[in-house]
Amino acid sequence: MDHEVDGEPLRVWERPALTPQAGPALTPRGRTVVLVHGFEESWEDWRVLARHLPADVRLFALDLPWRSGSRHLWADRGASTAWLERALELLPVRPDVVVAHSFGATTQLELLTRRTPSASIPTVLVAPVFRPHDRPIDALFFGEAIERFRAVLADGLRAQLGPRAQKIPTDIVEAMIGKVRERVEPHGFLQFYATLGRGPGLALHRIEAPVLLVSGTHDPSAPPAAIDALMASIPDVRLHQDPGLTHFCQLQQPVRVAEQISAFLEATPLHHYDKEAISA
Repeated sequence: MDHEVDGEPLRVWERPALTPQAGPALTPRGRTVVLVHGFEESWEDWRVLARHLPADVRLFALDLPWRSGSRHLWADRGASTAWLERALELLPVRPDVVVAHSFGATTQLELLTRRTPSASIPTVLVAPVFRPHDRPIDALFFGEAIERFRAVLADGLRAQLGPRAQKIPTDIVEAMIGKVRERVEPHGFLQFYATLGRGPGLALHRIEAPVLLVSGTHDPSAPPAAIDALMASIPDVRLHQDPGLTHFCQLQQPVRVAEQISAFLEATPLHHYDKEAISA
């Protein structure tokens, strides 16, 4: 499904649920999950993981303004939380669970603190980017944030290339990374930095939805202090940390991540509704 909102294309990919007798189901009784990609990613980055989720789960993957290839001028027409809400409103059903990665996870975390209908959706935050209270916004933090941002861009490109990255000469890969940085900076970094800077001020204690954190033990985007802060502040939260998970674990370790999502689905009550049925 392709839409245009305030001049920005918003796309929704759907994988209908499969029922044993009826085949693809338009309004399945099973779970409905929406997938939210990170910075310089796209809905297609969920394809591999989607193969490992139960067939009776109805999937929607959003293609958001911070997608790969964007010049990241979208903030002039709304913060990332506003864009995520707009995309969620395009769905025909209210999802049972949101699964969000990296910058998308940080955006969903902020949305959970708002008093909106979307704020009550159970959520899996995969490799969330978060700044704990003990990190002041100063010149040192700014410099570290730039370096980390650039490292994530490079790691993301390599993750998207997959095995092909090993066959491409190093200088070609570095040139590709340079082209991404040239396009993304400075607008993309400013939005990333602004979102990161708001983290310590979020009213995490107001989150009512259950939340699962999935991250790598050594992921610098979610250091121990950040995970500790999230665990201490979100009322209904659980954690799965794995030393084998990278920041782009949805691409590089999809089976492990899918197992955690599936377990969360099993433990989460079903509350989604069909918008068309309600309006009728």
